[in-house]
Amino acid sequence: MSKKLLFILILFSNVGLFAQEANYKQDVLQYLELNGTTEQYSGAIDQLFELLKRQYASHEIDAEVWNTLRDESQGEIGRMKAMLVSAYRDTYAQDDIKNLISFYKTGAGKQLLRDQSAMTDSQRNDASFFYNSPTGQKVINSKDDISRSVAEVSELWSRDLYTSMIDKLTAKGYIMQQ
Repeated sequence: MSKKLLFILILFSNVGLFAQEANYKQDVLQYLELNGTTEQYSGAIDQLFELLKRQYASHEIDAEVWNTLRDESQGEIGRMKAMLVSAYRDTYAQDDIKNLISFYKTGAGKQLLRDQSAMTDSQRNDASFFYNSPTGQKVINSKDDISRSVAEVSELWSRDLYTSMIDKLTAKGYIMQQ
């Protein structure tokens, strides 16, 4: 085999791997939107700003400063979701993620997220069918592992975000009182 042909084969295999990775990431990001994760982390940012406002209450920080910091923090949700892609990659194959997306687009999946106790018998049957599938069984069997991975990523993310906001406030001349 010539060096030129070998180079072309390696190049195309790398392009294929990159495309698979990009597709996997997009699927996980879609899943995180559907299952409420994005909304959950947006709420975490809201809570962080409430905490910071209480901690810095004696500084009488102008609303414009808070709005600027808030705007700057919006990219953090994307960073968090990118970190979660790695956590999910260790547990779920792309087909699993696609199956999760399909389930959470159904009435049963949506109701399960909203209020499990209000599920109809038909929705309960649909959910049972999903959880008895290979992907559903993987979700059940890996629940502790994925929860642990997500918790580790969340802790790292929230600590970094808090530190970043403190640093930005300090740079603006606001020092937290001990």
